[in-house]
Order: sequence, then C-alpha cells, then structure tokens
Amino acid sequence: MKTLDIVTSAKNESQNLVHLVQAIEKVMENEPYTWRVIISENASKDDTWEVINSLAEKNPKVVGLRMSRDFGFEGAITAGLSHADADAVVIMASDLQDPPEYISIFLRMFEQGYDHVYQVVESRPGVSKIRNLNSTLFYLLAEKFSKGLIQRNSSTFRLISREVRDNLIQLEERNRFIRALVSWLGYNSIGISLPRAPRVYGKSKANSRHVFSYAMKGILANSYSLLDFVGIFGIMTSSISFITTFIFSMVWIFHGVPFAGFGILVGSIFLGFGLVFLCLGIIAQYLSLVYEEIKARPNFVIREIVGS
Repeated sequence: MKTLDIVTSAKNESQNLVHLVQAIEKVMENEPYTWRVIISENASKDDTWEVINSLAEKNPKVVGLRMSRDFGFEGAITAGLSHADADAVVIMASDLQDPPEYISIFLRMFEQGYDHVYQVVESRPGVSKIRNLNSTLFYLLAEKFSKGLIQRNSSTFRLISREVRDNLIQLEERNRFIRALVSWLGYNSIGISLPRAPRVYGKSKANSRHVFSYAMKGILANSYSLLDFVGIFGIMTSSISFITTFIFSMVWIFHGVPFAGFGILVGSIFLGFGLVFLCLGIIAQYLSLVYEEIKARPNFVIREIVGS
C-alpha cells in the first residue's frame, strides 16, 4: 500500500487543528493510502502545542514537531518535510482554508504520473479588496521577476512525490520560498484551478504588512532582476549626466551661465551619482551570491517531538 504524509504548520491554530485532523481522516477513509499528519508548531502563544499533544496521544497518525522559536511558514514546513518519508507528501496550511477534500484530487493526478500537483487559486471568498489587490500585485511582479518560477495565483497547497521531497530538502538555501524551489527542480508539474475556503476559526495572519514582507522575500530570493535594475539605473544616470553636461556647455557658449562653472558642477554631480550606482550594481551582483551562503544557519530548530 502506498503512503502519504501531510505536512502543515500551526501557529495559534488551536481552534482549527481538531477539525483539520477530523476532515483529513474523513477524506483518507476512501483512499488506499497509509497516511499520517506532521504538524510543525511554530511558537504559538495559545495552547496549540497542548492540542497537538492531545491529538498525538489519541491518534497514532498525528506527529507533532515543536519549533524552538518562530521560523516562519517556510521553516516550519521544511522541518516537517525533513521528517516525511512517504511516497507522496502534501503541503498545506492548518487554518482549513486549504480544504482537505482537495487531497483526493491531488492524489488522482499523482497516480497519473505527476510529481508535483499544486492549487491555482481561482477565488478567495471572504477576503478584503485590499488583500485581493495585494495578492494580484504580488503574483504579477513575482511571476515576471522570477521568470516563471512563481506561477500566478499558485498556492502553497500542493502534493509532491518522494523524489521531489528528497531533492527539495537537499536545497540548503536560507531564504526559502518553497513554491519557487519546487518549480526550480523541474519535475512533471500541473496546476489545478480551485477556490480557497473561507477561514472558519481564528484570525488570518496574512495582513498587508505580512503579505508584503513575504512577497518581497519570495521575489528577492528567486530573482536578481532588482539588482540588474540598480546597474541599469546607474548607466541611465551616467548617460543623463553626459547629456546634461553637453546641454549646459551649449547654453554656456550661446547664452552664458548663472555663475562660472555652473554647468560643470551640475554635470559632475550627475556623473558622480551615476558612477556610484553603477559600482553598487556591480558589487551587489557579487554580494548577492555571497549573502545566500555566508550565513549557514539551520532553517529550523526542533525543540520537541511527539507521536510516532
């Protein structure tokens, strides 16, 4: 019989976890898979860890990993993936906005030979217009700057094969964005257009500030386009400085200047700024390569494990 691990992260989700496990159990009753749920508890301020302990005591299919501090969603999921060893692994949120019923859809595509099946969010019921606008802008920029590694409206909710999981956890990047990393691996992938479910319990942590921070991390960790822009801006500024110097020189010849040396002064200022930005752009290219590897800290630290 094939095996399935379901990996999720939980921070202040005590109200949702019991319902999540029950919903997964209901779905998996009709699936020919041996399964378990791996929940990474991410420094919650409520009784989330106590709920995970209770679930693990009652249900041998529940495994809990307690992080030593908040390592973010990506760090917590990476910790869960490090403990997953099934034929297929599902990555999902624990707030029930990733409906467990979709797992069956993912499994059917997995059985057809796909190594990577992900949700493409077709609608977000109950989400504010500002939140929808944030998401639209993020995916527009992320898809462009990452050269397609971050697919438009792709969700973290996905299934990956054991082979993809094995290669994914070997990627030791510190600024992780799992959606892009899985795409970078290049396995046989398919996106399925499905709506998100509204949050039932608790409050969403995806406010505008969080979304912006997460989006910038995803873009910067998977694209050097912004660094290229710095260099391009330096070239543009340098060009403007030469043009400005030429124009002021012509004005000086035919009309005079407000004071002696005015044109040279303005042109020199523009030229100086242009050269500075140009040099910063070149240095940034090298610095970006060093920065990714120089801080060799682990992506997560597990404080405690419960369950089999």
